[in-house]
Amino acid sequence: MNIVQIEDALIAPCMDAVIAVTERYQFLEIHRGARVFTAYREIDHVMYLGFQDDLNEQSLKQLRERGFQLLEAREGTRREHRLLLLTLKEIGYSHSYGEGYYEASRSLARHLRNLGWPLGALAQLLKSPRINREDSTG
Repeated sequence: MNIVQIEDALIAPCMDAVIAVTERYQFLEIHRGARVFTAYREIDHVMYLGFQDDLNEQSLKQLRERGFQLLEAREGTRREHRLLLLTLKEIGYSHSYGEGYYEASRSLARHLRNLGWPLGALAQLLKSPRINREDSTG
């Protein structure tokens, strides 16, 4: 392969990356309240990996009413959330109650940390001696 062929081969992936980054910034410019987040329910050790167009007090109240506490949130997009859920499925994690709900485990938390997902105090919660949160996946 010569330099021209290498450059030609790299154009498409580079343009795809530029388009994805541009779309992300455009989305976040329009949707200032859009957040990806992690919430945790201690009673059954379930994590909710979510996305909200506007993570406001009403959304937080709904989480609390279902027994979840918000651990951490950051700006993000629906596409980022969807890609995370697809990635988790591909590496062998299945949701428990519905899309985005997973049994909390140390290995899942490690994957989420490596993928850059906001975790907050999840790692500390999973260190509790009452919880054996290692799973067979990962």
